[in-house]
Amino acid sequence: MSIDVKNVSFCYNRGTPLQKLALDNISFSINKGEFVLIGGEVGSGKSTLLRHFNGLLKPHSGSVTVSGINTRDSKVRSKVGLLMQYPQKQLFGKTVYEDVSFGPSNFGSKGEALGKQVNDALNLVGLSEDISVLSPFSLSGGQMRLVALAGVFSMEPEYLVLDEPTSGLDPENRSSLLSILGKLHSSGISIVVVSHQICELLPFAEKVLILKKGRIDFIGTPKEYLRSAPSSLPEITSLMKELQSAGFNVRDDIYSVDHAFLEINNALKEIGDKQHG
Repeated sequence: MSIDVKNVSFCYNRGTPLQKLALDNISFSINKGEFVLIGGEVGSGKSTLLRHFNGLLKPHSGSVTVSGINTRDSKVRSKVGLLMQYPQKQLFGKTVYEDVSFGPSNFGSKGEALGKQVNDALNLVGLSEDISVLSPFSLSGGQMRLVALAGVFSMEPEYLVLDEPTSGLDPENRSSLLSILGKLHSSGISIVVVSHQICELLPFAEKVLILKKGRIDFIGTPKEYLRSAPSSLPEITSLMKELQSAGFNVRDDIYSVDHAFLEINNALKEIGDKQHG
């Protein structure tokens, strides 16, 4: 099961003098269970692509299918949960419970089963069940984003799709959200994230896709992405490259603190063994 994008093109203001090609004959697949990071410059087509995954936008040519369902079929919306760039705009209920329960109730859930879905979703994003009686608009920006995420997750989608999820968050809320995404992925949820903050999400990603002017400029693993000499590298990767240049026997395709620690520790141990040998 997967999301399959085949020869997809899409234009805004099609057939008018303001026509703009946003996606230009792109093809790729996202396998179930993958954590996929989508990057690119402003205007590269990232957000447009995401809106094709749950049928908010339909391709003008080509096709998008999710687990075999064409996105022109409204049934696909039960498969894909989409968190927009400004999730507070997705909130509307008088209470958190009303907001989080909206999706599953529309798909027929009710009573105790609905309450359990709401509470499970809130717990999963790190929010107390007590918050369900509060107005979502009385919460902090970070909490509002988590409520919106809980609302998406309460529908138990196969694919969770997020557009710039850490944008505007302070370091504490950003770290919390990234940790939650890691837990969701570990539970088997497929996650697709659009972000201009490529570096902070690389440790979670299994596949990186970079768009440029509506076309795929790069697709591959995080390590392949680092080897492709992008314009900016994670600070950890830059450090490893500097250490390698200084003569240390370390890999330069490291992008997480934990892996860097192990690599540096092994290099220091190797130096120590040589000195005592």
